[in-house]
Amino acid sequence: MTEVHPLRLRAFIAQVDTTGGIDACWMWRGHRSADNYGVFGRGGNRAHRIAYELMVRPIPEGLNIDHLCHNVDTACPGGASCQHRLCVNPAHLEAVTQRDNLLRSQHTGPNRNAAKTHCPQGHPYSPENTYSRPTAKGYARRECKTCRRERTAERAA
Repeated sequence: MTEVHPLRLRAFIAQVDTTGGIDACWMWRGHRSADNYGVFGRGGNRAHRIAYELMVRPIPEGLNIDHLCHNVDTACPGGASCQHRLCVNPAHLEAVTQRDNLLRSQHTGPNRNAAKTHCPQGHPYSPENTYSRPTAKGYARRECKTCRRERTAERAA
C-alpha cells in the first residue's frame, strides 16, 4: 500500500473536485500524464490508484484499477481524451485483471470481439462450432470450425 503522510493526504484531497457529490465522478485537478491520467507525487503515481489504496484497500499484485464510470458511459470517446481517467472517486474504481479491464471497455478490440456472435462468413460462434486457441499473450482466440473445414477442403481439392 502506498504510504501517504497526513500532510500529503491533505495535498491529495486538495487536488480532487468533489463538488458533484458522492455519486459523481471526483475529477483530479492536479498534474496529468501524457495519456491524461492524474498523477500524484514525484514518483509519478497514478492518482486513481492512490485514491483506491487510500480509501478502499491495497491493490492486489497483478491487478489494474478499472474506472466503472467509464464502462457505463457510451458517449465517452475513449483513449487519451477520456475524462474518466481523471476520476478518483473510490466508488467508481475496482481492482480487476487486465483481461477484465479490457473486456469491460467498449473501446477495446477484445471487448468488440467478445461481443461477436458469428464469424465474418455468418457461421455462429457456438460451442459446437468454435475452436478456442491461446495467443502468444495467453488470450483465447476463437476460430470458426465450419470455416476451418471449408479451408481444409479447398486446399485438399
